[in-house]
Amino acid sequence: MNTSLLLLIAGCVIVILLVAVIVLWSRNVKMVHKVEFLFQAIDSGDYTFRFSESGDSRFVNTTLNRLKKILQHARDEQIEKEKYFEFILNSVDTGVLVVDAARGLVLRCNAAALKLLNRDVITHINQVKDKLKNFSVHETHTTLNGKYVNIIAISDIYNELSNQEIDAWVRLIRVLTHEIMNTLTPVISWSEALLPSASGEQQKGLETIFQASKDLMKFVGNYRKFTHVPTPVPKLFYVKPFLERMALQTRHLIQPDVTINIEVSPKDLLVYADESLIARVVSNLLKNAAEATTSGQHISLHAFSDNDESVIIDVSDDGEPIPSDVAQHIFIPFFTTKAQGSGIGLSISRQIMRVSNGSLALLPYGSDGVTTFRLKL
Repeated sequence: MNTSLLLLIAGCVIVILLVAVIVLWSRNVKMVHKVEFLFQAIDSGDYTFRFSESGDSRFVNTTLNRLKKILQHARDEQIEKEKYFEFILNSVDTGVLVVDAARGLVLRCNAAALKLLNRDVITHINQVKDKLKNFSVHETHTTLNGKYVNIIAISDIYNELSNQEIDAWVRLIRVLTHEIMNTLTPVISWSEALLPSASGEQQKGLETIFQASKDLMKFVGNYRKFTHVPTPVPKLFYVKPFLERMALQTRHLIQPDVTINIEVSPKDLLVYADESLIARVVSNLLKNAAEATTSGQHISLHAFSDNDESVIIDVSDDGEPIPSDVAQHIFIPFFTTKAQGSGIGLSISRQIMRVSNGSLALLPYGSDGVTTFRLKL
């Protein structure tokens, strides 16, 4: 074999090798581009693509499509788990805030936290920092996605205990009134039936029994009101004309030289509530203020909207202050310091506010010594 033939064969082999290398390199580049595209799409959350599974690259493309399905399935499972945990988080009554410890950003909060803090959205912890003082707060720390975070759990212990106390009183009063009225009804019926045929001491005794039983029945009936607050039928109404009407209705109970001041801001302030039920509360508070004030003193009705867009109505007077040892019991059913009082007015008022998704509280005394009851709706 001569030298020329050997060189020709060698040249052909080299060309074939070069072509093979170029083809393999080209395929490798295409495969690298496909893998790069796959991860870029997945990183962007796009799972709509699909590589063709025909032609020379079907094995590679089939493998990449299978890898996409595996990653998509893992992503879907993670989303389902997040929805599940989100549902659980929103089902609890305890408010939960997850806060970026470094920047104070609120990364997550549940529905209970928004309700307790009276916010539609919370983006930074500073927005609710002052409000947290009004709740029981438990704080823990952990790391989430490489970030140091604070997990803040909040609960309204005061209102929870208050609601449980009211529920206990309601159950107790229902039992007591039921038993007492069942006992009194036949006593009233028999004494009334025997009165026409009685005379002398017997008649006087029956009259006493009949009248005492009726008075006791009326007394028990007052307490039944506490357990039978009507279901609110809320609607929008203007606060200013409402307060003016309430002041006019109770004017006859107030001494002529006691002034009533009404301040509403803004003047067209609206509230969504059952007007007749709120009227019962304000009327009761105005009657109490009328009894506490004397000549030259003042009663004020101040309504406004706070930072959380709740409607506040303050009923205040500069009359005789409520002693501290009495103030802590004024919302308890049957408690009264008045000789002719039933001890049920403030209890019913708080119950009305409760079923109206509002609250009624006696504010702490300031330096001015003014007594203020606050309705919040």
